[in-house]
Amino acid sequence: MFVYDGRYSGYRRRSHGRPVKGLSAHRFIGFIQNHDQVGNRATGDRLEHIVGFDRAKVAAGIVLTAPLIPMIFQGEEFAASSPFQYFADHDDPEMAKAVSEGRKREFAAFGWRPESIPDPGNRETFERSKLNWNEVHEGDHAEMLAWFRSLIRLRRSSVLLNDGDPAHIRVEFDEEKHWIAIDRGTVKILCNLGNAPVEWPHPEEHRLLLASRSSISMTATGITVPPDTLAILSSETH
Repeated sequence: MFVYDGRYSGYRRRSHGRPVKGLSAHRFIGFIQNHDQVGNRATGDRLEHIVGFDRAKVAAGIVLTAPLIPMIFQGEEFAASSPFQYFADHDDPEMAKAVSEGRKREFAAFGWRPESIPDPGNRETFERSKLNWNEVHEGDHAEMLAWFRSLIRLRRSSVLLNDGDPAHIRVEFDEEKHWIAIDRGTVKILCNLGNAPVEWPHPEEHRLLLASRSSISMTATGITVPPDTLAILSSETH
């Protein structure tokens, strides 16, 4: 889980950290994206801009059903259209110039054209990064917000989703078909990130609690999850 769990650190020239085995997952924070990850990208694009709306909903479902304490990045909860670009207001003109040129050199190494990198010192870069609150209740933005609210309600009402013991979690996956199944007792989280539908058997007493898309096919003994979709099943009494 961690690079330094008591092993030697060449940078520090000593052993660093300690094993986390035995600690509750409630001691740790889980998230999809944060301001450093987004702001330090070349153009400040968010997860939804990169992987698409449906996969962003799957990612939210995984984080909010995990035992870690979830952290939501500003605007993530409604799939904000605005980027979060790196901006800075330096009093020293030489410092501002050095930062701007430094970012262009940094991303040039990854194939970015210098003119495509926003200047951190330009006010336009800051203005572009502001959230547009007028879009919150429109289209996909409203759908994403409703999805986050549903996940949070479910998390708060479920005993098993509030269990912080990592030993009570079982994860199965298929790297070729790109699916993940997370077992949290009587709560099942099924994620299909592949190109074809995936069918899972399930006990008859399980019911579908939430799904990131409506195209779920469910029978008495099985559930078919289409591509880029997350489904949550449970026999837990709420």
